[in-house]
Amino acid sequence: MPEILRPMSTGELMDRTLGLYKKNFKLFVGIASVGPATHLVFQLLTVSSSSLRADNPERVSPLSAAGLGFGFLAGFLIMLAGMAIAHAATVRAVAAVHLGQPITIWEAYKSLKGRLWRVLGVFVCQMLLAALAALVAILIIVVVVLMLRTLFEGLSREAAPLAGFAVLGAALVVLVAAMIIWVRYALAIACCVVEDLGVIKSIKRSSALSRGSRFRIFLVYIVFLILAVLAGAALGALAGGLGTLIPNVPTRLVLIYLAGFLAGLVTGPLATIGIALVYYDERVRKEAFDLQVMMGDLDLPSSTSGAPVPIQS
Repeated sequence: MPEILRPMSTGELMDRTLGLYKKNFKLFVGIASVGPATHLVFQLLTVSSSSLRADNPERVSPLSAAGLGFGFLAGFLIMLAGMAIAHAATVRAVAAVHLGQPITIWEAYKSLKGRLWRVLGVFVCQMLLAALAALVAILIIVVVVLMLRTLFEGLSREAAPLAGFAVLGAALVVLVAAMIIWVRYALAIACCVVEDLGVIKSIKRSSALSRGSRFRIFLVYIVFLILAVLAGAALGALAGGLGTLIPNVPTRLVLIYLAGFLAGLVTGPLATIGIALVYYDERVRKEAFDLQVMMGDLDLPSSTSGAPVPIQS
């Protein structure tokens, strides 16, 4: 049965996210499985090397260690790419389930045909912009620390506890700076998919659509991040406990990797569903966007309903 599309409060949006996830659990988990599954494969391929490194670190050559590190990095990057594509497919799936229309995992991904490279381009831009914000924050912190260097030297030992708090505060500032930028462009993938925009226009469009709702987007990320951390900690503790009963190191690693995979698989779709709902909600609020027209727009070159939010340079 189609859902009535109307402006939602933050609480209603969270509730709708959980409701859609519960009713369409297999669909959203299946869509979200691409990134974590790929990462798990890379982790399993490095199990033997990891166990050798843990048991006999002196026998591991620098080349082997570098190869192991490269494998983990490659797996992580592919996981991020999979998450970006899964986010795009989730945007399509959310629209379909709102209308009560049947949609499969394959159909959600198939609908992205011709847009995959742009989706990845948008995601890379988001990452780079967030990293740039973090870098700027780091540079500012370094300048401040250098200016206060004389004070810290004068305090010597007495400054040690203060220095620890300063490092923690600096890390928090860097994280917040990156998060502010990420939230600003959080709707860019949805803009790219639904409105068939290019990379730069999607980024600018997200900046315009998210204005006034960035704290809400931030809350969506934080709430579901906390759920993911709790689930990961619980499953990790369970895997670690079982691992103490198993003398074989590779088997222990497999258990830990599987626990991380399950945690990501179960909690991963929540944030993507929430952000997709924020996108549609913002268009309803600012453009009187009708869901039926929205579904028609999914296969058109561009969106034509409602007065568009101006793209700012």
